[in-house]
Amino acid sequence: MTEAAAPNRIEARGLTKHFGSVHAVSDLSFSVEPGSVTGFLGPNGAGKTTTLRMILGLAKPDSGEATIGGRHYADLADPTRTVGAVLESNSFHPGRTALNHLRIYCAAAGLPDSRANEVLAEVGLADSAGRRAGGFSLGMRQRLALATALLGNPSVLVLDEPTNGLDPEGVAWLRGFLRNIADQRECAVLVSSHLLAEVEQTVDRIVILARGRLIRQGTLAELRSGAAGSVSVRGPDLVGLRSAITVIGPHVTVSAANSESLNVTGATAEQIGRAAWSKQLELHQLVTENVSLEEVFLELTADKAIRGSEVARL
Repeated sequence: MTEAAAPNRIEARGLTKHFGSVHAVSDLSFSVEPGSVTGFLGPNGAGKTTTLRMILGLAKPDSGEATIGGRHYADLADPTRTVGAVLESNSFHPGRTALNHLRIYCAAAGLPDSRANEVLAEVGLADSAGRRAGGFSLGMRQRLALATALLGNPSVLVLDEPTNGLDPEGVAWLRGFLRNIADQRECAVLVSSHLLAEVEQTVDRIVILARGRLIRQGTLAELRSGAAGSVSVRGPDLVGLRSAITVIGPHVTVSAANSESLNVTGATAEQIGRAAWSKQLELHQLVTENVSLEEVFLELTADKAIRGSEVARL
């Protein structure tokens, strides 16, 4: 481990993995810092799970490397106390109770049995400790998988689709849990998800993959800055407003949102306000419409965007 490497920093450098003629991951580099939650996004088949498996030493990269605190997973002195991971929620014996499942993992990792009860309480399964895992719902299995990952009180969490099967209350709980574990414990959290609205409320940074390649990474604000936002404009003289806004520049597009308002892209609310004021036009509404993560994601992973642009990093 280098001196500069934080003990719980995840770093991927030039990760590449092929399965025959399939390029699952190609020259992928990104990092996850301590005390942060990073969303790992991409269409199905983008290479997310393969990447997570390489980080965890379950798949060997053809080139490049993934490290945790500057070390490969296989070289960690005590991996259970360093990294907690959930790649699937079905690794339970159906006849074994939740408590006994966790006690077995405690014994294997040299942890006290009491830790099993602690993590069950932490994930909201204390009342189900004596139930057999085979009778658990998908959401409960997700919580039990997370409890297993937390046994060693790790400083790194790697989670693949942890919201699968969770009801709205469970999703909200997980959002708060991940935020808390990053903020209060300085944990580095890497989480893949298809629930973009939830990711938008939880993460500090986002890494977007498509066809095994990095398309974009950065904060949500940074990703939004490169997407086409819009401004809603309403006033009594839409014809005059359209004329005034259009002359802001050739990149400005004005369309009718409805009979009472216009939708403008390519210009800021400040620019539109100045244009209306210069023509003495009355405004009733001038609202910047935030670009959603879903809109950013769809724009960046569209086939034409992938084919027509080089990889961008913020």
